[in-house]
Order: sequence, then structure tokens, then C-alpha cells
Amino acid sequence: MRKICLFLALLLSNSLLANDVWYASSVKNLFENSKSTTIKGRLLPTSKIEVLGEVDGRYKIKISGFVKEGTEHAIYFAQKNRILVAGLSKGSNFEVLSSTNIDKSDFKEISVVAFVEKDSLTKDLNSLYVQADELYKNNCGICHSAHNIKEFTANLWPSVMKSMLSRTALTKEDNYLVVQYLQKHAKDME
Repeated sequence: MRKICLFLALLLSNSLLANDVWYASSVKNLFENSKSTTIKGRLLPTSKIEVLGEVDGRYKIKISGFVKEGTEHAIYFAQKNRILVAGLSKGSNFEVLSSTNIDKSDFKEISVVAFVEKDSLTKDLNSLYVQADELYKNNCGICHSAHNIKEFTANLWPSVMKSMLSRTALTKEDNYLVVQYLQKHAKDME
């Protein structure tokens, strides 16, 4: 009886998580399987994932985005801009759920399976954007007025932030969050 109850509880918890949308609240290590100790990629903050279930104490997730021919190890948020969702190690062997060529383009739409630790995930994307906006204004508005988030393109924001990072109190982790926020709200992302 006890084994049946444990099995049912495990089944219920997995079904509650299945196909559940979450967002990374910090940079997350990616693993190819549930037991691996070798990091094979990184998921960036504000990246949308779908939790497929829980295996061996880790979440099995689906990451979707776009890859450019020749750089399949970089999964992008949109095909026109370099907004990184996840970076995969060259030679990694993540399970590919789908890969669709896009007409007249050197991009493919892709979905892969990966495993992550269960921490640093949220369902509230807006709270991540509020946190990033506060970090941006509090660090980038000290020496000069903070630039309007629509002032630069998505591809330009990382360079702007990199050029000023040493003059701020932003940690490397905070910078990833702020850059993702700025890129996803850039003038060419409407």
C-alpha cells in the first residue's frame, strides 16, 4: 500500500509539472541527462522553458528557439536578433524534439530536451523584468541618465552594457539578466 501511495504521489507531481511554462531567473547549467555531472550548456535568465517532468531530482525541460546554420550550439530567442536563449557545448548530444527549416532562411526552429536543477525558476516573467529594470536604472543612471530601453537595437545592447559594466556595481549574473531584459525590449523587438 505504501509503495502504491508513493507511486501515485510521484505520478501526480510529474503530471502537475508536465508541459508547465517557467522562466530561468538566473543562468542555469544544462545537462544532457538526469544523472550527468558534466555541464553541457547554459540557459540564460528570462528564457522560457517547458517542464516536461522530474527525473532523479532534476527537471526535464524543453527549450525552444532558433539556430543558425553553422552555429547550432547557440539557440536564439528570435531569428533576426542575437538574443541568446541557451548556449550548448560544441559536440554536446542533447535530444532534439523538433527541427524545422524556415523558408528562404539559414535558420531552423528547434526544440531540445535538457535537464536542470530545480532552483532559480519562476512562472512570473514580469517580476524578472521589474528586477532587471531596477538594476538597470540604479546602476546605469548614476553617472548619466539611463538610456531609454528602446534607444538601441537588440543586437547593440550587449555591446553598450559591456562597455559600461566596469563602471557599475552589477555582478556578472545581474548583467546577464539586465542584458536579456534590454534586448527583449529593444526598439526592434516590437
